[in-house]
Amino acid sequence: MTRFAGPLYADPSLASFRVAGLAYGWSKTFHPRSILKGMRAFAAGFRQGVRRGNPVQQGGVFVLGPGDRVSYEWRDRFAGDHAPMPAVLAALP
Repeated sequence: MTRFAGPLYADPSLASFRVAGLAYGWSKTFHPRSILKGMRAFAAGFRQGVRRGNPVQQGGVFVLGPGDRVSYEWRDRFAGDHAPMPAVLAALP
């Protein structure tokens, strides 16, 4: 679908999700701030496509390396909470 040609890995058991300490729950998906962010996005013309995966499972961003070092970590606190991209890019080697 994305035309990404590299390897993709999945963990249906959610073991890595739990180890990473990522958020899970309806209160995270329908958090007041996520609803506000959704309304702002809708007003700006963004529309949600087909939902895939578990809607109550929140994500995060991890920059790993060099070696076994974690250069950057971010855990979404609620739906629509995203890592600041300048900080992610600054963590890249």
